[in-house]
Amino acid sequence: MNISRRAISAVMTRNVCHVGIQQSAKDALALMQKHTVSSVLVTEDEMILGIITERDVVRALQCNDKLKALSCTDLMQAPVVTTPATTSCLDAYHLMAGRSIRHLAVTDKAGHVVGIASEGDVMRNFGIEYYMNFKDVASVMSTEFCKVHLSVTVADALSMMLEKCQSCAVVVDELERPAGMLTERDAVRLWKEGVDPGALAVQEAMHTPVMTVKPTKRLHAAVKSMETARIRRLVVVDQHGIACGLLTHHEIARGLEGDYARYLKEIVEFQARSLQEAAQAIDERLLLANILRSVTGTALLASDLDFRIAYVTPSIGPVLGLRVEDVGGTDIRATLETIGWRGAGAFVNAESVARGARHYAVMTTRGMADIQVSGLIDGGNQPQGYLVLAQKA
Repeated sequence: MNISRRAISAVMTRNVCHVGIQQSAKDALALMQKHTVSSVLVTEDEMILGIITERDVVRALQCNDKLKALSCTDLMQAPVVTTPATTSCLDAYHLMAGRSIRHLAVTDKAGHVVGIASEGDVMRNFGIEYYMNFKDVASVMSTEFCKVHLSVTVADALSMMLEKCQSCAVVVDELERPAGMLTERDAVRLWKEGVDPGALAVQEAMHTPVMTVKPTKRLHAAVKSMETARIRRLVVVDQHGIACGLLTHHEIARGLEGDYARYLKEIVEFQARSLQEAAQAIDERLLLANILRSVTGTALLASDLDFRIAYVTPSIGPVLGLRVEDVGGTDIRATLETIGWRGAGAFVNAESVARGARHYAVMTTRGMADIQVSGLIDGGNQPQGYLVLAQKA
């Protein structure tokens, strides 16, 4: 199934959990636990007022010691981002990525909610052709993830998850081998149980055992194992069993960003063919430049093999805090260092990109960012430079 053409209504979750504004936050959490969902809507008279997600629960645990007194409106995020049921999966994912959110409310023509779509819903409907774009787990896994030791408190682990915009923390033993995992869903459970996160060691709250995978495993096989086990995360371990990466729905779905530019190019090319009788032609470089400018929320930097920046998109401003006029001709490694990515040169080089695009979670001066580094290849499959894509996490 071509995910770019499929409507979001075909993959969304139709059984929407919702609570009223008069209900307590505890009621919302009980609903999330009962139905094993990651979000609930807050509504009044069929009007969507807000959404409560597992991350909101983590945030509340860190900021409030009177959780039982909170109402749904205290905990919810608003406004809720919505999309029509006819929106394509690719456009829906791009909307989530551009807004740095993981859930969309799907509405009918009258504006009534008919479902909830998440990154996971989109990812679970990828066809085999999608996974053929990637060689193995290493091509999409995140090497920057929350890693804590057994004696750390739950409060400290949750704080790190919030700081790094991560949905889980991998608990490791003294040899850095995975021993367990603490997730946002565990935070929901702990809150409902009335646990003090500052007085509880992560060893007592984590779930175990943890499913692991090697970086060389085929991505499609890894996703199949996640589906079979009904889990959303795999810890990636090296040949010594040491945790070296994390594979989640987010990393897998993130590959759609590259597909989005290709999708837009296909649309424009189709329109161009329709106008051939009028002798209208579109210059490919101009076409690609406009497509890349249209991919809101994603910054692009391209350099030659000598690392001199030759092209950037205007979105480097809001995403990375850079000015277009300041970076042209500069060293792409040094430029990435200025935004807070220490040792960027170790990741932007021929050896690092030889196996394909690599993904990194980087704390920049503008906050956490998902950064993809790959090589620029010409029609003869020869390297011509380096390509960096960045979006806010």
